[in-house]
Amino acid sequence: MRYGKLMRYLKRWHSCGLISEEQVKKISDYMREQRRRQFMRLIRVFFIIGAFWVVFGVVATLRLINISFFLAIGRFLYTLITPIIALAKLVSPQHYQQLLGGVFCLLGWSLFHTIGVRLRKRSDKVVTRLGFLREEGLRLGTSSFIIGYILASAGWQFLNYMLYPGFSWELIGEQTIFPLFSLIGALFFFIIAYLMHDQIALIFGIGFLGHTVGLSTAYYFACYEVGMDMPVIQLLLGIIFVVVGLRHIKKVEACEDKFQFLFGRTYEAAGLLFGYLSLWIMSIFGFYFREEWTFPTAGELWMTNLLFLGSSLCALFYGAIKEDRLFFNFGLTFLIIQTYTVFFSFLWENLGAAFGSLLLGLMFIATGHLLRALWLKGLIFTKSK
Repeated sequence: MRYGKLMRYLKRWHSCGLISEEQVKKISDYMREQRRRQFMRLIRVFFIIGAFWVVFGVVATLRLINISFFLAIGRFLYTLITPIIALAKLVSPQHYQQLLGGVFCLLGWSLFHTIGVRLRKRSDKVVTRLGFLREEGLRLGTSSFIIGYILASAGWQFLNYMLYPGFSWELIGEQTIFPLFSLIGALFFFIIAYLMHDQIALIFGIGFLGHTVGLSTAYYFACYEVGMDMPVIQLLLGIIFVVVGLRHIKKVEACEDKFQFLFGRTYEAAGLLFGYLSLWIMSIFGFYFREEWTFPTAGELWMTNLLFLGSSLCALFYGAIKEDRLFFNFGLTFLIIQTYTVFFSFLWENLGAAFGSLLLGLMFIATGHLLRALWLKGLIFTKSK
């Protein structure tokens, strides 16, 4: 219904005493706002269609230009950076390309970081976090930070390549490779995170620290956060992250606007993820990965699976007592993963599908019934905080 026709109906209904004047004003204001939003959608459609045809026109125009023109531009730019390339070859003759890539990526980070800082000054908020992507006023600034951090990450990885090249798998058992620039990158992001109260930088810092520990604990391919060779080390790192997160949150208690609370939750999530992924690996391969695919002992698997199960239940209970969805969801998710792994890795083969599934189901039902009985009797969870 058109706005003018609706207003005539509203006035008629008001004169008949069907609606009050206040209701007329509320309905007319609502419809006026809806009409404005509809018009904004129309404008957006024009922008989208226009952008498509502009891109199409640019591509069609470039096809008409002689390729030699672009080659001439490329040769000119190469001439300008020839001294820089010569300096890089002098510093690292074998890996000068990676050195240049790292330096240029870090320069790109500085550019986008400066843009992000200037855009952030338009807001009175003091914490930069991923949630700002939903706020129109801070979306550009936060996006600029993220692009800059991605470039910085690529830069540190380019520099890392100078220490462990692509054939590093050939060095297994002969040489220990320490990812120096991963550690420098972690410190780089942590310093930015605490100086600027930036959750996004903290996430990158945690990732680089996990990469440093994962690679330096005998995992030579530099691909994974959780090093499969020595998952116990990554488990300890996850525990440290959880403890650090709890200490951050304890400093601010219920003030969720403080950056300490936001950082604490980030540390907790990262620690739980690192810890449970390590426990999952240990429940299959044991406390460390063996060469030539030799299997761990039965006693070792009993210990690692009980540790995995107990940790999942502890996170569930802690989340239930503290009403903390983060711990509860992690505990529930990895409890399901643990039972799935145990069933298909051990119970299926040793007990059979039918008896193994019945045993698991009865165990969980009995555990739930016992907890319910204890809870109803007031023996557990009598106080909630």
